[in-house]
Amino acid sequence: MKSNWRFAAAGALFLFTAMPAMAGSYGALATSPDADFGWSKNYDTQDEAEDRALAECRKYSRECTIKKSFRNVCVSVASSSNGAMGWTWGYSRREGNSRAMDECENNRGKSCKIVARFCTGDAED
Repeated sequence: MKSNWRFAAAGALFLFTAMPAMAGSYGALATSPDADFGWSKNYDTQDEAEDRALAECRKYSRECTIKKSFRNVCVSVASSSNGAMGWTWGYSRREGNSRAMDECENNRGKSCKIVARFCTGDAED
């Protein structure tokens, strides 16, 4: 009976350690005061995702900062002609877009529109 338990424990340990970690599940959003932004998705580490989001934002502005890093969620970003922005994560496309638009308008945005929608990792839109 003991040997069956050992085989079961060894098999469970093998399966647990042999399963690969979910690759490409990190994303990030970087913004600037000028309403420029950059985003990334499906990077192996949070640092890689943040570096890419900053690099994308810095194509347009030197004053970019990371707003948030994400893992296995969808993100909606709204922007306006006067520089206001709104963004949200963790909602369906319809709800996320609506909330990002509301935030943009609450930030005194004029003519807000959805400018990005992305999902990281195994999140589905």
